[in-house]
Amino acid sequence: MKKVLAVAAILGLAGAAQAQVTMYGLIDMSIGQNQIGFKDQKVDFFSGGDNGSSQGNSTTRVGLKGSTLVAPGITAKFNLETAGITSNGDVGGGGTPFFNRQAWAGFAGSFGEVRLGKQDSVAFQTMVGFDFNGAANAAAAQQNALAGTWFGAGGRQDRSLQYITPDMGGLKAQVGFQPKGNVAGAEDNLSLGVSYAAGPLAVAIVGEGKRAKAGNDFYSVAGSYDLGVVKVMLGYADGGKDLRGTTFGITAPVAGLNVGLNYTLNSDSKAGATEIFVNKEIFKGTYAYFDYGNLDKANAAFNKGDAYALGVIYTF
Repeated sequence: MKKVLAVAAILGLAGAAQAQVTMYGLIDMSIGQNQIGFKDQKVDFFSGGDNGSSQGNSTTRVGLKGSTLVAPGITAKFNLETAGITSNGDVGGGGTPFFNRQAWAGFAGSFGEVRLGKQDSVAFQTMVGFDFNGAANAAAAQQNALAGTWFGAGGRQDRSLQYITPDMGGLKAQVGFQPKGNVAGAEDNLSLGVSYAAGPLAVAIVGEGKRAKAGNDFYSVAGSYDLGVVKVMLGYADGGKDLRGTTFGITAPVAGLNVGLNYTLNSDSKAGATEIFVNKEIFKGTYAYFDYGNLDKANAAFNKGDAYALGVIYTF
């Protein structure tokens, strides 16, 4: 019996050794200022995790992701990703959970993928590909003009159960559910996103019920088309009064650089946000960038003003 148990233990260790675990991360270092988010902010050096990940282009973070073949055709997966790492090495700050960006596990196979835990919302995953600057921390036009929408804190959900279909000839759907649980004022939250991509064309639509009794339903639709020399997009997002508007984007390669412009107009306040970006991969996994953003009218979350960042992103 002891020999049987020993053999079983060895086989178990062998199975565990088949797990593929990867450590990854991103470090964003920049000089600039964000007076849209912080009215009197001075020019300084920043990490992408400073001030609640509102500096530079991308959030500085480290993560672990892994997968294990647990049955024929079925893979178990997980992802743990830290909150933004600040310029003094703090993770998140102010009591922010350590794994504040991703903390989920799930299963994937020919049926698609099921995940449970803290993860990007269905709205974020469906729409982020239509932001040609990748939802930049400080300069993002849609975030600044619409006070967040699917960006920021609304871009992730705790205790979220999600199902993602396999790719069906370019068509993909994703559904999410977050129970109100024991959170005061919360509502059971259901979301659905559908996207289609074929050749130069990509379109998507997403809807999400209100997360709190005092909140609003959200929906967004967007489309992009790659003309070869230039890529264009048009989208609309509606998160309720003062949180709805239209976004236009354009990007093109110019002299070896990726150059682009995003512009969002708030339908209610008529506030306009402009975002200009230039970036280039200068070494393998290393990118130089310049972002500039302007908001021409203050709203509930942001100030009238400018934001800019000149920086380098290193990924591993």
